[in-house]
Amino acid sequence: MSTFFAALPASEVSATQPRRCKVDGVDVLLVRDALGKIFAFENNCSHADKPLDRGVWNPQTREMLCPFHKAVFDVGQGGLVKVGPAVVGLQVFAVDVRLHDGEEFVFVEMDDSN
Repeated sequence: MSTFFAALPASEVSATQPRRCKVDGVDVLLVRDALGKIFAFENNCSHADKPLDRGVWNPQTREMLCPFHKAVFDVGQGGLVKVGPAVVGLQVFAVDVRLHDGEEFVFVEMDDSN
């Protein structure tokens, strides 16, 4: 079973810089693509267990470049590895934008086992 948790105000999610936050104890990055769609994914490269928050987000291609070993993940395609050395994709979470205390907020779906 899964639950949606409030993450950040939607106004704080950018197409130029990943926004890091904790959602139900998980380190998550929130980004927008070039069309404004919001994505949430784990802030952890599957190759060497390094954080991705200082990596490069490309809002046009929906790809995240790891700053350490240059692995590329296609967040728009469910976290698929596009360029190694990573071989395991990123975990991408479902998002929902809804009103929360009078402000548009990003909610992220997390598995109850977290």
